[in-house]
Amino acid sequence: MIDTIVGVMTQVPLEHRADAEQHLLSFASDAGHKQVAALGARILAHLDPDGAEPDTTEPAMPSRELSLRRKRTGTWELQGRFDDETGSRASALLDSLAQRRSGEEGADLRSPQERYGDAFSDAIDLALSCPELPMQAGERAHVMVTVSLEDLKSNLGQAILGDTGTRPQARTGRATLGDLGTISAAEARIHACDCLLIPAVLGAKSEPLDLGRQRRLVPPGIRRALYMRDRGCAFPGCHRPPRHCQGHHIRHWADGGPTELGNLVLMCAHHHRLLHRSGWQVRIATDGLPEFLPPVFLDKRRKPRRNNLHQPLPFAA
Repeated sequence: MIDTIVGVMTQVPLEHRADAEQHLLSFASDAGHKQVAALGARILAHLDPDGAEPDTTEPAMPSRELSLRRKRTGTWELQGRFDDETGSRASALLDSLAQRRSGEEGADLRSPQERYGDAFSDAIDLALSCPELPMQAGERAHVMVTVSLEDLKSNLGQAILGDTGTRPQARTGRATLGDLGTISAAEARIHACDCLLIPAVLGAKSEPLDLGRQRRLVPPGIRRALYMRDRGCAFPGCHRPPRHCQGHHIRHWADGGPTELGNLVLMCAHHHRLLHRSGWQVRIATDGLPEFLPPVFLDKRRKPRRNNLHQPLPFAA
C-alpha cells in the first residue's frame, strides 16, 4: 500500500502534494490496497483532467524500396523490400490473382512462380484501368505502341484454323513498345482490341505528319453494355469479373470489324491472348450471347461452349 501511495505522490504537482498525501493516509487507515489505488487515480484525474499531453512525434516512415530494371534481352528484373503492412496487402492481392485457372482449355500447368508473375501482370492491368490513376505530363499513364498498318492488318498471330486444325504460318512483324523495346505485331494486335487510339500519319522517314485526337476504341457506353451482357470473362469456365476483362473484337477493327456490341466479347487477359494464339474461336449466337468453338484437337465436332459461371442480370417482372 505504501508503494501505491508513493507512486501517486510522484505524479501529483508540488503545490497539491500536502493535501493529497493527507487524504491518502487518512483513507488508507480504513481501506484496502485497491481502494487506495482508486482514490489516487481520482485525485490525479481531478488535478489533471486532460491527461498527459499527446505524443506529437511523427511516426517513422515505413521502409519501402523497389527497383525495376530492363535487361538487354528485353526482360525486366524486379527487386524490392517492403514493410509488413505493404507486404501483407501485396501478398493478399497476388494470392487472389494467382489461383489456378479453371477454364476449359486444359489443366493449368504453370509453376507457382509463373502464376505469381501472371498475377503481377494482371495487377498492373487493373491499376492502369483505374480512372483515378495519377497523371503524367497531363495524361493518364500509358505506354505507346507504334506498329505499321500493314503489320497490324495481317493475320499474324490470329488463331484461324483450317479443317485440319493446323495453324497458318505467321509472317514476321514488329511493333515499337514505348522508348525501349519491341513486341511482335501479334502482341500489338491483342492490345489494339481495346485501347486508347491516336491515329497518326508518318512520312517516309517516320516523321509524324499528322496526329488525330485520342479516342477510346471501345467507348464507355458499349463497355457498360458488355459488362451487363457477359458479366465477366465469357470464356467457358473462367470466373474473372468484368473489372479484370478487356473488350475483344470478334472481327478485328483493323480488318474492318465494327466497334459494336454484336462484334465484341468480354475476356480476361489470359483468355484474350489464348483466343489470338490458339484454335479457339468466338462468335455471337442467335440469342445475342457469345459462344466459343474449341480447336479440333480438343473436340473434332467443335461443339460450341459457353461460360455458365456468371449469373445473368435479373429481368424486371
